[in-house]
Amino acid sequence: MNKTGIPTYRKRLGEAVRKRRLSLKLSQEKLSERIDCHRNYVGSVERGEQNVTIDVLMRFAKALGCTVGELAREGRF
Repeated sequence: MNKTGIPTYRKRLGEAVRKRRLSLKLSQEKLSERIDCHRNYVGSVERGEQNVTIDVLMRFAKALGCTVGELAREGRF
C-alpha cells in the first residue's frame, strides 16, 4: 500500500488502463460509453480508487482490445 492508502496493485492496474486508453486515443468519456459506466468511474479506476470486479475488468479489457491477462502483465502484478 502506498501513502494514499491505495493498494499498489490497484494503482498499477489503473495505470495500465490509462496507458491503453491513451494509446487508442480514447477519452475517459468514450471509454465509459464502451463499457457502459459513468466517466467518473473510469477516472477512479485509473487512479486506483475503485476495486473493480472481474466482470468490469472483462469489459475494460474488451473495450481496450486486450485480455485481462495483458492488463495484469502491463500492471506488473
